Amino acid sequence: MFRPEEIETLMEIFQEVCRKGSDGSGYHFLVWADGDGEGEIQGLICYGRRPMTRWSWDLYWLMVDPRARGRGIGTALLQAMEDHLRREGGRWIVVETATSAPYVPARRFYARNGFRLLGTVEDFYEEGEGLAIYVKDLASAGGVAGEAAGRRFPSPEEVS
Repeated sequence: MFRPEEIETLMEIFQEVCRKGSDGSGYHFLVWADGDGEGEIQGLICYGRRPMTRWSWDLYWLMVDPRARGRGIGTALLQAMEDHLRREGGRWIVVETATSAPYVPARRFYARNGFRLLGTVEDFYEEGEGLAIYVKDLASAGGVAGEAAGRRFPSPEEVS
């Protein structure tokens, strides 16, 4: 489903993590490999702290080999990422994905896993392919460490 430039970007990020580590690069990878001794990668998730925020993180890629779908690999990777973010005091996860038909399963997956659609932008990637922005609040999805726990921020209506 991914365009060549997306795969190229993912490879560049992976190489940066190999050179600098997760702390130095700001990117984190979790990989799911089969357990039959060959270690073939069946899924991966890539995420990182959202720049200039205190507790917000971006989920950049979540991929599962089509031959391995339906076995809970995506959900397990997502849960492992969320556990890591909670330990880091994370509160928000932001996911950006496409609105076109091939991405319907991804959008359903995020909705099933507690993400809410924040908004869409038409023709964002190209003509006919928009952007869908999803968010998940870890504070309302099982707790969060640090100052974010229990805090409520006023809505724009309450401020004005």
